[in-house]
Amino acid sequence: MYKMGYLGPSGTFTEEALLKYQEMSTDETKEYKTISEVIGAIGREVETGIVPVENSLEGSVNITLDILARKSNLVITGEVIIPVYHHLMGIEGARIQDVRLLYSHPQAVAQCRIFIEKHLPGAEVEVTLSTAQAARLVSERRDTFCAAIGTRRAAELYGLEIIKENIHDYDCNYTRFIVLSLNQINQPSGRDKTSLVFGIKDGPGALYQVLKEFALRNLNLTRIESRPSKRNFGDYLFFVDLQGHLNDSGVKETLEAVGENTVFLRVLGSYPEAEMPLKQ
Repeated sequence: MYKMGYLGPSGTFTEEALLKYQEMSTDETKEYKTISEVIGAIGREVETGIVPVENSLEGSVNITLDILARKSNLVITGEVIIPVYHHLMGIEGARIQDVRLLYSHPQAVAQCRIFIEKHLPGAEVEVTLSTAQAARLVSERRDTFCAAIGTRRAAELYGLEIIKENIHDYDCNYTRFIVLSLNQINQPSGRDKTSLVFGIKDGPGALYQVLKEFALRNLNLTRIESRPSKRNFGDYLFFVDLQGHLNDSGVKETLEAVGENTVFLRVLGSYPEAEMPLKQ
């Protein structure tokens, strides 16, 4: 069994996050085409999987949240945050003014929208499963009118030249990745984060009744987001990250109180909180 699965091929931001989280050799990791495949392989082909969960510009990765909500045996055991740099790349001799076909992942396209509208207004955009796949497609086509948006590592791996560096619309561009395994809660590290998902009872002030329990015990919520439950129209699940470990007395007490005001509550994991990286 491989140690970790990730969204491939080589050269993706997910692979970059994996290597930052833990150095591994290529024979210890296994690449997959989609986030769903990565998560589905945990416990069968790989011990753990690393997937993106949110971006500072585009928000949450919905497919990751939806799978977390329905797979009760998945546990978050770690996280890593990386700065995101998007580069326009093509084969030798490619120029911005010649690009008529642009490949990249939908998130990368969204994060470079201003650049694309200004410099590539006539280019057809073809979405790919990853930025690395986009780079590989351009390297295989060998046409100067094709370009990809991806990482510097992807350009190096697939023999492409950087046409234009740092084409993302905003400098404050970071992606958070989570490491998933089966039923494994970490011991406290002293600087932890706990993730939850819950559904609330229908009625006035229902969400307030839940959130006040965190405030009463001075627990800091670092993130809260809602997603449709996919059961009934108007039903939502709430994803919450808070500072503290499941074994902390204040967190335990809070979860007991929250459980009384929810129809569904599950701890997604307690794990060391990642440090925010510095932009280069």
